[in-house]
Amino acid sequence: MLALVGKLIANRNLLKNLILRDLKHRYVGSMGGFLWSVIHPIVLLISYTFVFGVVLRAKLGIETGTTNFAIFLICGYLPWMLFTDTLMRNCSVIPDNAPLITKTVIPAEVLTISLTISNLINHLIALAIFLIVLIGFFSISVSVAWVFLYMLLLLLFAQGLGWIVATLQVFLRDTIQALQIILTLWLWFTPIFYPMSMMDRAPKAVRVLARMNPMAIIVTGYRNSLLHIAQPSRIAIGAVMLVSMAVFMAGAFLFRRAKPGFADVL
Repeated sequence: MLALVGKLIANRNLLKNLILRDLKHRYVGSMGGFLWSVIHPIVLLISYTFVFGVVLRAKLGIETGTTNFAIFLICGYLPWMLFTDTLMRNCSVIPDNAPLITKTVIPAEVLTISLTISNLINHLIALAIFLIVLIGFFSISVSVAWVFLYMLLLLLFAQGLGWIVATLQVFLRDTIQALQIILTLWLWFTPIFYPMSMMDRAPKAVRVLARMNPMAIIVTGYRNSLLHIAQPSRIAIGAVMLVSMAVFMAGAFLFRRAKPGFADVL
């Protein structure tokens, strides 16, 4: 871990330039520019809100902090978008930047972390816009500060998994296809479209899987922070913290051990 931090500090200018390059590349030649990063999730949220809130008439109880399904959905979907974007983009970053890996001495870790930070910047912009909406039409409280704890846990967990799938993608190019399927299934096991309490009605096997899902606690805590309702138990938060740190270190270890072989395969 100390070696990783030292490497990032030593290559801080490179890291900064890669982040700026990624942010600019997303919108280069686009008339909409940054607006597209807002329009796409808004369209998705409108679609989901229409299906669940209008067609299926999903009902929310007082314990969810709001009866507005769109607000409830956005609060859970924001962290999920950060998680999936980080995983998917980390998965393909090494093959996409093969010339940098094979012809230069750029540390591969810097490439992956630059994408994660770029995703975080976009997430913070989207969160700021949403907070303005909440202030204007609803309300927020100091509990919103808890969001940054869940954001940290999410980033540790996502980066660790990102290193794992990035390594696998170099040697097994079907990894990204499998990851898309896994994330689709994972989405429905995460309480984004429904409160965590609804899992109590599910079969025992499903409940066990749901409780083993770190993203369930992260998404629930993130949403509860924005809607000013009770946080998950300290035991649950502590468990997710340990899992996130363990996955982060395991991913870093695997990536570091596999890195010398990247140039040969690419």
